[in-house]
Amino acid sequence: MADEENKEENEMPFNEVTTGQEIPPKKGLLEELDELRANGHTSTARYQEVMKEVEVIFGTGETNSFGTNDINILKEKLNKMSKADLQAFSRKVGVNPYYEKSAVHDNIIKEFNRYNSRGNIATAPQPVPAVELDPNNPKHKEVLDWLNQ
Repeated sequence: MADEENKEENEMPFNEVTTGQEIPPKKGLLEELDELRANGHTSTARYQEVMKEVEVIFGTGETNSFGTNDINILKEKLNKMSKADLQAFSRKVGVNPYYEKSAVHDNIIKEFNRYNSRGNIATAPQPVPAVELDPNNPKHKEVLDWLNQ
């Protein structure tokens, strides 16, 4: 047993030398999603897989009656539904379910586009940083004096 411990200690008597070929850190889901969008790969299977995973993490299915924020995922979901499932889903999202299947399908997609055009967390604008005034600048000092009165 003592021989095994000595053997392990003797295996690496030097500091590890790297060749500069380290594996880069794995990208997060949001970075990968942004990269796929930037490259125009929004119709690939990998994009849909990442988008579904992001929506599960953010709980989109619980906060959004459509269950997704991506039109391709919604279309895939609608194509798999029977007429009865489509009618139940259309009631859930507020669309008249008593049309023919293709009309209900189109109406759900129109309602989805209307819902997404109103904005959601994914499309919300980024906050603009506040203007910082420098007291050493004479123009800024004048504004600061005026604000402090």
